[in-house]
Amino acid sequence: MHAHPFGQLAYISQGVLTMVTEQGTFVIPPQQALWIPPQVAHESYCRYGGAFRSVYVNLEFCEALGDTAYTMDVDELLRAMILEVCRWPTDYDLDEPKKRFIQVFIDRVLSAPKNAFFFAHASDPRLTLIVSELHSNPSCQRTLEQWGDLVGASSRTLNRLFHKHFDMSFRDWKQKYRALRAIELLSAGLSQQAVANQLGYESSASFNHAFKKVFSQSPGHYVKQRSLRA
Repeated sequence: MHAHPFGQLAYISQGVLTMVTEQGTFVIPPQQALWIPPQVAHESYCRYGGAFRSVYVNLEFCEALGDTAYTMDVDELLRAMILEVCRWPTDYDLDEPKKRFIQVFIDRVLSAPKNAFFFAHASDPRLTLIVSELHSNPSCQRTLEQWGDLVGASSRTLNRLFHKHFDMSFRDWKQKYRALRAIELLSAGLSQQAVANQLGYESSASFNHAFKKVFSQSPGHYVKQRSLRA
């Protein structure tokens, strides 16, 4: 874990970056970016490798971008602006043209659609056990009733806790988590059948159906769409 005295916008072009903060865990697929405010402790890793660039933001511009971390979609214009900033020398002069560029850049970040590639940390120990197991073994097939027997709570209580901490049911949380792990595996070059097997789906068809429910498109189309812009 470390923190910066400045803000950071991390843009992912290839692979999947996982960023752990005190708020929770962000999973950032290709063509997404993460805003990290100053002094927010974080650590990151790419399980299968990746490529990303970071834009560091001075304090005078950070207030507009907010004091909590969040992920966003990166369109062609914002992507081009990020790459342009990354070509500037570290000792560039802050002249009037660059000031105007920076203001447009900040405005573009603010207007970028936010997304929900985020999992808050669970403070309840009963949820922590479930979440930890699914992080290490996403193919786990235990039902909520079976989890209840293990952690000492009814399935109804556990589902209520999932709604309280994650604003979704256990079933929806698990489906979302598996879909995000699927992006990571697909970006690493695994076939859809291999991903389905690794995540515990009965077939590639059932994996496709579950993925579409989260991202409103097939896994193949999702990956192809982003790889074309890498």
